[in-house]
Parts: sequence; C-alpha cells; structure tokens
Amino acid sequence: EDEIQDYENFKTLSWMEYNTARDKRRNVERWIENIVNSSIDIAKIISVSENLPLPDTYREIVNSLSLVSGFDKKIVEKLAELVKFRNIIAHEYLDLRWNFINRFIHETELLYKNLLEKVKEYIGKNV
Repeated sequence: EDEIQDYENFKTLSWMEYNTARDKRRNVERWIENIVNSSIDIAKIISVSENLPLPDTYREIVNSLSLVSGFDKKIVEKLAELVKFRNIIAHEYLDLRWNFINRFIHETELLYKNLLEKVKEYIGKNV
C-alpha cells in the first residue's frame, strides 16, 4: 500500500531530474521494481492457494490471476504486460528507460490500485 501512495511523489519527476539526479533515478527505478515484483509475488501466492499450475514466466504468473474469480481479465492482462518494466529498467539506456518510467508513473496507478483492492477482497473471502 505504501508503494501505491508513492505515485504522487514521482508524478512531477522530469527527464532532466531523472537524467542528472542519481538518487531520484535510483528511487524511481527501485519503486517500479518493487511494485512489479510485488504483483508477481501476489500472483504466485494466489495461484498456489487456488491450486493453479505455476507458469514458467513472470508475465504468465501475473496473467494467471485472470483465472481467479474476482480478478478482471483485461486489467490482469495489462498488469502482466508491465512485468517487462523490470527488464527495461535493468538493461536499457537512460533515454529508453525514461520513456517507460514516465509512462509507468502516469498510466499504471489505477491498475495497481485495482490489484490491491481485488487482493484485499480475495483475502477477505479466503482467509
């Protein structure tokens, strides 16, 4: 939940700041990595608790949430697409990373808020 609240902290991050302020660059990259990794971990836990086979790739693992009652297939597919951000952050050049990071900051908040809400509902029904 804390990570979701951090969207506001990064919405004003500019290319110039990202390019020149190492601490801000590390913070935003780590923040995205944490959110994406958390979605993967959540998907693994729920898939195992639903006795679903665990897929081979992280993208497929997140996508497996679409098989669980209460999770919207279209939203889950979008979340699964975001798994690629982990690799982009680790391996791409600064200008390419910035394009993905800026898009992530401005386009994914509602997706992850929805995931958090659905996970809470799932826990409320199943724990």
